[in-house]
Amino acid sequence: MVKIFTNCSERTITKFDKLIEKEGQVEKSIELDLEAEFSSLALDIIGLGVFNYDFGSVTKESPVIKAVYGTLFEAEHRSTFYIPYWKLPLARWMVPRQRKFHDDLKVINDCLDGLIKNAKETRQEADVENLQQRDYSSLKDVSLLRFLVDMRGADVDDRQLRDDLMTMLIAGHETTAAVLTWAAFLLAQNPSKMRKAQAEVDSLLGQQKMTLECLKRLE
Repeated sequence: MVKIFTNCSERTITKFDKLIEKEGQVEKSIELDLEAEFSSLALDIIGLGVFNYDFGSVTKESPVIKAVYGTLFEAEHRSTFYIPYWKLPLARWMVPRQRKFHDDLKVINDCLDGLIKNAKETRQEADVENLQQRDYSSLKDVSLLRFLVDMRGADVDDRQLRDDLMTMLIAGHETTAAVLTWAAFLLAQNPSKMRKAQAEVDSLLGQQKMTLECLKRLE
């Protein structure tokens, strides 16, 4: 999973570097919505880590990404609107925003159903003890979905599994993005804390680089 975090973070860093370079060329400030950028980063990490699916939302906008944000906006709307009109008969077809919501939901469900189907079709039969000792880092399609399907067995309920994945997808990335955004904001307000954090990151990344070089030599 750490490798996934690193690769996705590098995408974001590369994007930021290009924006900074462009800012220097046009000689004017370029505004960056960090919450949106961190949301894309978290979404890519969850996609790869949980489903083994690359949303690529840091660099592009796919139909699935648009559908995810569409369902998020509708969930926010329903949590604040005082009359649950969406429960009325025919509202699903007569109200434009409700039609869009169900269309978005279908896009996400179809995507998840396809991933679940693939994970179940490629499941290898084995007893629970062997699965618990399985080296998932060596698998081509390593993901939390792969692990859940293996552990729950071929008879796992697709709808329950899809609902679990949907919760991780929608709720998981937004909360992480909010934490990262506020952390960046607070560090920007406290230069001494920022320098301390930067020093720690430089130290840890330096250690990681040295470890990788040692491993290469051993190979």
